[in-house]
Amino acid sequence: MYVLGIDGGGTKTVGVIADEYGKIAAHQTVGATNQNGVDRNKVESELINLFSSLKAQNESAFLDLSVVFAGMSGVDRPDAKAVMEKMISTMVPNGTKIVVDNDGVNALYSGTFGAPGIVQIAGTGSITFGINSNGDRGRVGGWGYLIDDEGSGYDLGKEALHAIFREYDGRGKKTILTESILKHFNVSLPPELIHIIYQVGKSREVISPLSRYVAEAADHHDEVAKEIIHHAGRKIGKSISSLAQQLFNAEETVPVVLVGGVFNRSDLVIPAIELALKDQKVQTTLLKPKLPPVGGAVIKAIQSKNAAVQDGFEEAFLSLG
Repeated sequence: MYVLGIDGGGTKTVGVIADEYGKIAAHQTVGATNQNGVDRNKVESELINLFSSLKAQNESAFLDLSVVFAGMSGVDRPDAKAVMEKMISTMVPNGTKIVVDNDGVNALYSGTFGAPGIVQIAGTGSITFGINSNGDRGRVGGWGYLIDDEGSGYDLGKEALHAIFREYDGRGKKTILTESILKHFNVSLPPELIHIIYQVGKSREVISPLSRYVAEAADHHDEVAKEIIHHAGRKIGKSISSLAQQLFNAEETVPVVLVGGVFNRSDLVIPAIELALKDQKVQTTLLKPKLPPVGGAVIKAIQSKNAAVQDGFEEAFLSLG
């Protein structure tokens, strides 16, 4: 049995044809397919490139597809989901089952291998998403950088800017973040940052990369940076505990998959997350993903045919991918 798993986002889209043993028959990466940020004609063009390449790599496997699972960003609205389903239906063999869902499923299953649990995504943005054993779903956060995205790279960068302006005003502690961030932008004083930060439509991409200076400052024992990271971890922990309490029983130990660039420094963030979870008396097991997100999409595709992932899936998928 061959299935196609797709992980589609705002930067790139990855598709993999594989079987239940993890053997990869074809794989391809194309451009962004998030309808919230890409014109629908461009989305369709990228999908055509994806499916054409997969078919060219292994036509027999492509023609034998039993199901396509597309975990995509930007399909939460029913109309956007319907558009994606219609596009895909024109590109696959007749009779192929098509399932379009949120890309959070990919991230979750890349760590749990299809088991219930929670995925905490903390990259440029953040969101907490989970599925329980009854198939019930929930989310906390992820409402965008103007409203939410707590614990994200953007949140860390924004708090770093808060800190250096508080120091400049004389209402905050001294921090080496000031030197690092002024050097990053090649300016001499914090007020010179204003026109850079408030560029129309670019604030998020300007601020998010500053999160790395927070980790660097914490490594140099900067108290302000350590406080920023601690608060970010606590916020993430509260999001996880809130969703766990909504979806799972108190006696359950919930697997939590940690995904995103913020967790590249898990040594700094995880202790604060664990403190928040302990305060809320939520039992969890924190995990790093075992597979790339598209591997989670393949697993969900297999499940969509009421089949099971076979022993050795992880090793085969990673060795051939």
